[in-house]
Amino acid sequence: MKDQPPRIIAFAVQTLDGYVARHPGHSTLEWRSNADAEFFTSYLNSLDETGVIVVGNNTYKAVQSRLSKRNCIVLTRSVESMDRRHKKLLYYNPGGASLAAVINGYRTVVLLGGTETYTFFWERDLIDELYLTIEPINFGSGLRLLNTSEPISAKLSLKSSESLNEVGTVLRHYQRKALTQTRK
Repeated sequence: MKDQPPRIIAFAVQTLDGYVARHPGHSTLEWRSNADAEFFTSYLNSLDETGVIVVGNNTYKAVQSRLSKRNCIVLTRSVESMDRRHKKLLYYNPGGASLAAVINGYRTVVLLGGTETYTFFWERDLIDELYLTIEPINFGSGLRLLNTSEPISAKLSLKSSESLNEVGTVLRHYQRKALTQTRK
C-alpha cells in the first residue's frame, strides 16, 4: 500500500477587511484575540512528532521562539535547495527540491503563513483544511492571505463557524470537498 500524502491544514487570522498583516514581519501575535490564541495553542499541543509546521521566512522570524521545539520547515529563497539547521528545523527552497520529498513521512502539515506560503500551497491545490479566524478589526491596507493575479478555484466547503468571544471573533473551518482526490 502506498503511503498517504500528509493532511495539509492551514491556519490564518485576518481582519474584517481581509488583511493578515500590515507589512512583512507583522505578526498576528500583535493583534489577534486571546480566544484565537487559545484555540490555536490547543491545536498545536495536539500535534505530535508526525506533524510539521510550515512557515515562510518572515513569519518564522516573527515567531521563532514559539516554534523552536517543534518540527518546522521554513520556506525561503535564501538556500539553494534544503538546509537542515538542526533535527527539527529545515530551510527549504521550493524552487530547488520537490515539496513531496520534504513533507512525505509526516502525517500532518500545519501551514502558518505568510502570504507567499499560503499562495504557494493554494496555487498547487494542496490545502485539505483551513481554519480561518476573522477578527473584528480593520487595517485599511496591508498583506492579504493570498498574493496572486491568477484566479484560484476554491475546492473547500464550510464545515463549521463559531463565535470565539463576545467582541465578534469568528472561527470558520473549511474542508476539501473530496478528500480522496489524488495530488500531483
